[in-house]
Amino acid sequence: MKILEYLVSERVNLDLKGTTKAETIKEMAQLFVKSGIIDSEDLEEFVREINEREKLTPTGMQDGIAIPHARTPLVKSLSLAMGISSKGVDFESMDGELSKLIFMIAAPEGTKKEHLDLLAEISKLSFEEELVEQLEKVKTVEEIFEKLKNL
Repeated sequence: MKILEYLVSERVNLDLKGTTKAETIKEMAQLFVKSGIIDSEDLEEFVREINEREKLTPTGMQDGIAIPHARTPLVKSLSLAMGISSKGVDFESMDGELSKLIFMIAAPEGTKKEHLDLLAEISKLSFEEELVEQLEKVKTVEEIFEKLKNL
């Protein structure tokens, strides 16, 4: 499984404006509406489900990565959105660092294995410190795709 199988340019935000976890989740969720993965009338419910999942276990990994996610019937197909926060957002990470790279997974209910596989692939990024640093500094969506193509 490759990360880029689930990420398209319409779901990349190089300059997240949100300063809190809630603001960032809402901002990221809108990328799924923009690309047709979630209907606009379902946006608030999807955001609520992501926030409920965050209450169970925060999704801040280490080294500045967060992976908020939810499995829900509101989602049309397993998809990934990516955002970069230059200042970082507190996703209650294991190492206490702010998250600068946010990968949000939107998964239909019937995709448990694929959802977990994608989560595992993104989690592996935390072992690629040099790549994470490069991703935090990209200026174009094309650069992101170039850097992620070998994962």
